[in-house]
Amino acid sequence: MILKLNNQEYFDTSKPIDISLSLHDGDDAVRAWYCDPIKLEPVITDRFIGDVNLGGAVNFRNLFMNPHANGTHTECVGHISKEFYSINQCLNEFHFKACVISVQPIEKKVNAETDLVITKSALEKACETFKNDVKNCEVLIIRSLPNTSEKLTKNYSNTNPTYFEKEAITYVNDLGVDHLMVDLPSIDREEDGGELIGHHVFWDYPANPQSHKTITELIFVPNSVKDNIYICNIQITSLENDASPSKILLFEIQS
Repeated sequence: MILKLNNQEYFDTSKPIDISLSLHDGDDAVRAWYCDPIKLEPVITDRFIGDVNLGGAVNFRNLFMNPHANGTHTECVGHISKEFYSINQCLNEFHFKACVISVQPIEKKVNAETDLVITKSALEKACETFKNDVKNCEVLIIRSLPNTSEKLTKNYSNTNPTYFEKEAITYVNDLGVDHLMVDLPSIDREEDGGELIGHHVFWDYPANPQSHKTITELIFVPNSVKDNIYICNIQITSLENDASPSKILLFEIQS
């Protein structure tokens, strides 16, 4: 299907670019926060077998997972709030104009460790190409460099992954971004004493909670996808929880 944006631009829904990670079991599955890979187990009782290969009529499996730790997920302010917010209630639109940028983290000494951080200046440099176009985008998609296939299978637990400086998230807010997407397990440092500064700044919590805004983590943007402006589709489950596994699709804008 061809959908027109205006008289000059359109996008083809039959040609999506999937930047979400697949959910599967096994040690090669992406995960973080010391959680195990997902588990898929057939329901077996004395009256029922939920596995065709074991003699059952259907495959009928239980799924065990944590949306924040296993694969691509989208979260709302409920992730850090005392009040209950559900991603299913907070996310009410699903198609947006998006800007993809590639950003090189820099090294910084923190508590005798060498961290990799994404700075405001790095974001400013990456956004220069798009000038005012990025301010017309509701979604900012950040591909951290280097962008290797390791991101498809990495266990991020206890690795002190790349994260964002507070000023970088303030800059994201200044751009007017409602939906921030990253190929990292978090926008904050793995061990930060529970401060989660980036999350609090992005959602302006607790001063003025921005319940319409979301953060999507653990995406993967292939190198074949150019830094550019796209149409982005966010898909979640109808789950009354602060976060949901998500599928993120990009569509190239054609002239």
